[in-house]
Amino acid sequence: MRSGFQQCLDHAMIRSTSRSRRKPKPQPTASQIPTFDYVHGLLQAKWNRMRRTR
Repeated sequence: MRSGFQQCLDHAMIRSTSRSRRKPKPQPTASQIPTFDYVHGLLQAKWNRMRRTR
């Protein structure tokens, strides 16, 4: 036998939120996902060093 408090906890764990009840958004394609370019900062520093020495 479970206590009333345990039943409330069990019910709260599986209750859907308002966000999950809404229509899901379509998944973006791979080309639409913005990414961070780590190499650009390194290349920019290299170009700046080369420009300074010339």
